[in-house]
Amino acid sequence: MNNNTLPNAVASIEETANYHQQLLNQYSDPKVIIPSNPDTPKLMPYNGYYTLDTAKGAFFAIDANMIIRPTAASPEYDMSLLISLDGTTATRFSFTGTFDGSNLIQKWTMDGLDISLTFTRTNSSYGTTVNCKGSISLPGASAVSVAGSTYNNPIPASLYKGDFYYTPVVGGPSVRVMHIGNNNKLMYDYGTNDGNLQEVAAYIYNLNMYYFSLMHGITNVKLIMGTAAAQGFACNDMSFIDNNLNSRSLTTIPNGIAPQPQLSDFTLAGTGHDALANFSGYYQIPTEANPLAFVSVQAQYVSLASKLTLDLYSVMISYSLDGVSSTGFLFDASKGMTFDTTLNTLMIPASSGQKPLVLTFNRDYNERTGALVSVTGDIDGTSISGSTLFNPVPLSAFGGVTMTNDNGDALTINNDNSVTYASITKIISGSETETDQKTTTYNSLIYVPLMYIVAAPADAPKLVLSLGTDGTKGNVSIVITEPNTPNQKTTSVYAINDTK
Repeated sequence: MNNNTLPNAVASIEETANYHQQLLNQYSDPKVIIPSNPDTPKLMPYNGYYTLDTAKGAFFAIDANMIIRPTAASPEYDMSLLISLDGTTATRFSFTGTFDGSNLIQKWTMDGLDISLTFTRTNSSYGTTVNCKGSISLPGASAVSVAGSTYNNPIPASLYKGDFYYTPVVGGPSVRVMHIGNNNKLMYDYGTNDGNLQEVAAYIYNLNMYYFSLMHGITNVKLIMGTAAAQGFACNDMSFIDNNLNSRSLTTIPNGIAPQPQLSDFTLAGTGHDALANFSGYYQIPTEANPLAFVSVQAQYVSLASKLTLDLYSVMISYSLDGVSSTGFLFDASKGMTFDTTLNTLMIPASSGQKPLVLTFNRDYNERTGALVSVTGDIDGTSISGSTLFNPVPLSAFGGVTMTNDNGDALTINNDNSVTYASITKIISGSETETDQKTTTYNSLIYVPLMYIVAAPADAPKLVLSLGTDGTKGNVSIVITEPNTPNQKTTSVYAINDTK
């Protein structure tokens, strides 16, 4: 399961997409100067959504957007602070304060905004990446003590360097449709599928949700980035003309093949799967000759019942030593594969003429690169070293408040093992319209912590969720019911549904 294959994914970034459009329109005039704050680069590594303890669904977010335009010699950045202390309303404020590497101070005396927060990294442990603590006073309100944490880690656009391919016909040849190069150079075919790429002169990239926004005439393009195990990087490419959507799924290694886990491949915790799953990530292992080489660890877990501690795990391991071809396989203890939880070392015995694979992981934040985990070892006789900026996020991180939409649909993340979805269907009979509500709690599900994707129930999914965050709307999800059937329906729900 990959979020880049889900239809209409742009619906989950509605508020951020609108903000990007505002920035594109505002800064298309070369005479308009983008406000610069010297402390923005210091604050950017702390980009992310911080769940606060002031109320269910409350959050504080540091939201960074990189702006590329032809009149600027280097990237420019727009930094916002998003605040919801009650979990029901949220406001976006420009970052105009100071940050010394630990302490964020922003005071607007005239409006009454007063932010004083201290940030602390959780460098060596699995789970959250940063904690924050302090006080926030919103305009016209008294100061409130807050504490929170985030699982997020900013991903720069440069991480996705490479050629991206689209396969128009399943099993047919792939065509290069996008290229991300050095110095933030973006080349794109604007949907022609003819292999002819044009340089994109102006675009915006969001470091929290990993996506590009750009315009081409009346065409609005959204490029949502991700990873796809043995297929390398992935992109959900969506072009809009008015309300008409054209969507393509792109990958950097379109011919990369890896076995798809079946329920029989999932194993109980304690066999190494669960410990290895904690190191899920896309590890770049570049060399001078092969700068796009990588190792991918992508875990899934199956929960069979919310009241039982009976999680089953499956871990896909993929690697490419040249960035062009790849190998993928499932971690299988029955084949002699082991994961040493003391040394954090993965060992795959030699087979089919290949030498053993040995990888050792070390969780320690790198201030220079922003990486969370490093990896060293040996793959098929080649010594490798690299790191990942990605961090797996538990399903419960998207809990807090029920996500809704104007149609009346509602999604509740109950815990790491259970979700409840209520859907509304309107039935029109003559001049009368009736509504039919169906509420289902799923205690059996599959979850991918690296890609925030849920499928439920586990044996025959009738519900697929692609979770994330969206600016001042907080937690959001694309919801697909009855997937891959004639009755498939796609919608989106939001923690803060303020469109009414």
